[in-house]
Amino acid sequence: MPDVRIDESVTPAAHRAGLIAALEARRVDNRFHYIGDLAASRWRSLATSHSPAHDANDGVRAYDDAARVAIAALGDKPVHVVGVACGDGVKERRLLGALRSAGREHLSATPVDISLSLVMAAAEAMAAVPGVDAADGVAVDITAVPDLSPLLAPRRAGTRVVTLFGVLSTLGPASLTAGISLLGPGDLLLVSANLLPGTPGSRDAVIAQYDNPPTRMWLATVLEEIGIHDAGEIIFRWHQTPDGPMVVGEVMPVGSVNARVEGVTVGMPAGEPIRVLESFRYTPETLESLLEQAGLTVLHVSISPSGEEGVAVARRA
Repeated sequence: MPDVRIDESVTPAAHRAGLIAALEARRVDNRFHYIGDLAASRWRSLATSHSPAHDANDGVRAYDDAARVAIAALGDKPVHVVGVACGDGVKERRLLGALRSAGREHLSATPVDISLSLVMAAAEAMAAVPGVDAADGVAVDITAVPDLSPLLAPRRAGTRVVTLFGVLSTLGPASLTAGISLLGPGDLLLVSANLLPGTPGSRDAVIAQYDNPPTRMWLATVLEEIGIHDAGEIIFRWHQTPDGPMVVGEVMPVGSVNARVEGVTVGMPAGEPIRVLESFRYTPETLESLLEQAGLTVLHVSISPSGEEGVAVARRA
C-alpha cells in the first residue's frame, strides 16, 4: 500500500465548502465528478468504453508515439514519472511500460489526483510495471493548489517526466500551471488534449461521445448524492469561450429543487440551468501555443488517426 500525502484541499470540509459554493453558482464543477468512490468507478468504466484515448486503434497510438519521443529525449539518468490528475493511472502505466521496454531500469512514479481512491488505483497500476517504485502518492485538488512542488519535495534524483493527461480538456488551460510547477531544468511534460477535427460532421461525432446513457449516469452521481433526483435530462451543446470551443452539459429543472450538502440546503428555482460538465476542445496549434506561452520548448505533438486526441511532449529549458 502506498504512502499517500493528503492535502487539506481534499478534506471533507474543503469538499463541502467547494460544492456548496459551486451549487450556489448553479454549477457542479468537473472536479466533483471524480471524488466519490461511486463517481470514480463510473468514470473509469465510461472512459474505457467511450474515450478515444483508450481506443487501441486511435488515441492509444498518439500516446505511444509521444512516449517514443520522450524516451528519445531522455538522457541516462533515473526517471521519475509524476502523473498529475492521473485518474486510474492507466496511461502512466503504459508510459512506464514503454520506458521499461526501452531498457530503463531506475524508474519511480508518483500518482497525483483529487480522488484518494483513484490515487490508490493509479499507484497499483504503476507498480504493476516490473521494477517501478510507486511507493508514494498525493491527494490534492490542483484547482486549489496550482503549485504542487512543496507536496513532492524532496526531489528524487534524475529527470522528472510529468504527465498531464486529459486535464486540459477537463479543467481548461489554467490547469497547465500545476504540471509546470513540478518541472526543473531539462524535465519533460507530456500533456494531452481532446481535439476538434475540422472535418465535416466532427462536432456531431464529438457530442455523441457525451450524449449517451453511461455519461449521463456518471454525471448524475453527484446530483443523486446531494438529493437532486429527476431534475431533468442532461442536455449537451457546444459553447464558444475565449479559450476555444467546449462541450457543456446542463440540466434544466422543470420544478424547483433543493440540493442538500451535509446539513446545508441550496435552493434552485425552476427554469435556470445547472451546469454539470465543461469539456474544452483544442487544435494542435492551440495546444502547442499554450505550451510555448508557458515558456516550454515543444518537441513534438502526436495526433491520433481520428484527429480527436493530441499528445504533446515539451521540455523545460
